[in-house]
Amino acid sequence: MFSYCKRSQLRTNDKPGLAGRIDNDNILVSPTNRQNRITLYLFQQAADLTHRLHNGMPVYPGDPSPSFKSYATLEKEGVNITKIVMGSHTGTHLDAPRHFIQGGTGIDQIPVDRLIGEAYVADLSRTPIGSGIMSRDLLPKLEEKIQQDDIVVCYTGCSERWGDDSINHNYTYLTQDAAEYLVSRKVRAVGIDFLSVEKFNAPEPIAHKTLLGNGIFIIESLSNALKQFLGKRVLMVCLPIKLEAGDGAPARVVAVPIG
Repeated sequence: MFSYCKRSQLRTNDKPGLAGRIDNDNILVSPTNRQNRITLYLFQQAADLTHRLHNGMPVYPGDPSPSFKSYATLEKEGVNITKIVMGSHTGTHLDAPRHFIQGGTGIDQIPVDRLIGEAYVADLSRTPIGSGIMSRDLLPKLEEKIQQDDIVVCYTGCSERWGDDSINHNYTYLTQDAAEYLVSRKVRAVGIDFLSVEKFNAPEPIAHKTLLGNGIFIIESLSNALKQFLGKRVLMVCLPIKLEAGDGAPARVVAVPIG
């Protein structure tokens, strides 16, 4: 939760902590302060990490292909309306625990404050495409960089080949022990820059079940705009469609640089 205070009321040793955009005489402040200092969220430099939705766009193999058709037009009906048909995991989206966990939390039940938080973007692009990311790959990237309740985002480089059907069945993914490591670090969410955190056609969706079963939601199909934040912390805003009891939903995901 954020609140506003006057510059004159804000000191670097104040408990309220994390600060946002400076706007004239006001500073946007978060009440959580990890290191007892002021942190600026540079909203004017926010980057969109979301893929555009369109006909013929990439989807996880076997998922429904989305359809976007004109339902009404200004010329005929006096208004533009588009009819949309798509799966709940189309484009940039969030997976809720309900995706793989019986009785798990639906997308509409994830508290909104959990959908906004600080994230660390780890560069894992040296892992060969089609290979699994192991805990030993994550350790040197994350050990001194993340804290409990952070969002961890894995940049694999696969997003550079978004639209290249040749890797839709052979992308970089998280192994079971990588997922277990992230659970041990008590992260809030895990993001990745391609279709899934899971190996394609895995006999058991173990990465999903490990993360979702521990209440860690998943952000998939982030765009290659992520690349500008490698090795950096950002404020991440992930706002999925509020689909009742949804197993997942398309989302607008934004990264805000931290000053």
